[in-house]
Order: sequence, then C-alpha cells, then structure tokens
Amino acid sequence: MIGVPALSIAKSVPLSRSARPWGLILPAVFIVVSGWQSAGAMLEWKLIGSHALIYTEAARTWLAGGDPWSVGPPSVVFAGPPTMLLPFVPFALLAGEITRWAWVLGDLAVAIAVLKALKLPAWWLAFPPLVSAIELGHPEVLILGLLLVKGPIAGLAAVVKPYAVLPLVAERNWSGLAVAAITVVVTVPFLPWGMFMTNMPHITATLASQWVGDSVYGQPVLMSLILVAAVPLGLRRFLWLATPVLWPYAQPIYKVPSLPMMSPLIALAWSIPIPGMTAVGLLGAASLCLVARRWALPPWLYRGLDSPLLAFDREGRTADRTAGLVAAPILSARAQSSR
Repeated sequence: MIGVPALSIAKSVPLSRSARPWGLILPAVFIVVSGWQSAGAMLEWKLIGSHALIYTEAARTWLAGGDPWSVGPPSVVFAGPPTMLLPFVPFALLAGEITRWAWVLGDLAVAIAVLKALKLPAWWLAFPPLVSAIELGHPEVLILGLLLVKGPIAGLAAVVKPYAVLPLVAERNWSGLAVAAITVVVTVPFLPWGMFMTNMPHITATLASQWVGDSVYGQPVLMSLILVAAVPLGLRRFLWLATPVLWPYAQPIYKVPSLPMMSPLIALAWSIPIPGMTAVGLLGAASLCLVARRWALPPWLYRGLDSPLLAFDREGRTADRTAGLVAAPILSARAQSSR
C-alpha cells in the first residue's frame, strides 16, 4: 500500500510539467557527483572491475582449500557470506582481464535493462551508487536485476546478498524466499560455512574497517526514527528502501537494489556523499508524506515522492502478487503486452 493517498497524483497535472524540475536537477547532480567520484578510476584504470577480480580470487582461494576471507588489499578484503562466492566460481579459471570486463559490461547491460523495464530516463545510469557498482564490477547490479525477474528466480538475489530478503518480503515473493532458503541449505555441505563462523570476529572487524556508508544501525534513537518512517511511507516501500539506512555496515552501493522504489527526492539525497544524507532522504520523504495527509503539495513535489514501482501500480502493470511477482518485472510478459 502507498503510505499517502495523495501520492496517487492528480491526473490533471501534466507529467512533463510536474516532473520537469527533477529532470533538470537530478541529472546535473548525478553527473557532477559521479564525475568527481570516478576521477580515481579515470586516473587508475586498474580500479575498473577491481572488486570482481578480488571476489573471483576469493572464490579461487576457497576452491584451492584456502581462506577466502583473507583475500584482497586492506581496504577491500572479501567479507561476504560463503554464498557470495558462488557467482564468481565460473570465473575462477578465466584470465583476469576477461573477468574484469565481463562483470563491468555485464553490470552495465543489466543496469540498462532495468532502466528500460522501469521506464526511467537514460540519465539514471549516472546515479552515483550505480556508477560505482558498475565501475567496480560489483554484484549489487546483479542483485537489482534479479529482484526484478519474474517468480522464484528472484530469490537468488538473497542467496548472494542476504539483505535482498527485504524486497522479496515487500513483494510477497514467497516462492523466491523459498528458493533462497533451499539454496542456502543445499550449499551447507560444500561451502565454507564452518570457516565463516570461525572467522566471524575477523570478518566483522573487516566490515567495520572497510565501512564508508552512513547506516544508522547501532544507534537506537536514529533507528527508531527510521522505523517510524515505515508508517507514512508504507511497509512495502519502506522494505525496499531500508537496507542502505538500517543494514549493518551498509555501503553506498547498497542503494542500487533500492532503485525500483526510489523517488526523485530520495535519489537526490542519496546521491550527495555527505554522512547522514541517507537517513535525511528517507526521513524527509516520510515527513512530506505526513504533510500531504493534511495539505496539498505542489505537483512537482508529488512527483518527487513517486517511484517507478508505484507508477506501475497506478498504470495497472503490477504483477499478480498472489503469484509472488514483482511489479514491472524484466521478464514479465504482462508488462510487455500492456505497453
């Protein structure tokens, strides 16, 4: 459910006029911030696809009987769950350059497909966390794509990244959750779960030392405020947006899988690399939803609170949730036939 009835947006307001400010502000901010953050990759090309190489080396080390949680330079030591090794196993025997570009170009292709499915302008490719994830060859873009795939396959997102459980619950994708649970159980005999549990103190310390995000996890007052925001935002939307602000040691690129439910207002706040802006964006949107219960907002501000999945809901393109489908799934025949 949408947190505020007013977010249905009056049909008398032309889309182009009400969306115009966001179509000017967002691409400008995206390009400036992404350009600034990407300067390092421009000067040192080896940063491109570097995370894909590190995670592949971690998978290679595990296959050789070693400790994958010792792989990587001090600032990027592998610290994911054992299941995060799985997508990189197929690349363990490939040359580094093939792995590097396969992940970077694969991420780019998935990002383009997602923007097309969600009917977002091409300049969303410049969304700073998305740019960073693509540059690094990071699996966050893969997670985004999986979450928008029809049916139980979406559950594979939660196998690689456990926080993907939240969007699956938001969309009531019970078959996807079942696939995730079964897959994890099946991997117990051969993935290094025992080593993972033994190394948990070291892995936690690694996560803390590498953390550059601004999640409020561990701060009771701020966590309470964020949880209260679920009321005006609506539980479905809140679950899609919760990871970057509530998940332990959430990195900025963890914002990427939230894109389907991300409003322009939140995207603006989440693009600004200042500590605290992740919480500010979510709380600001929740506050405006409360205001909209009593007073009418300017049309452009209503647009600033909208999101791709909510727009698909209003246009009648929401998939049948009783079957566990995500709105506007990339592989949904219904979404294609309704265009």
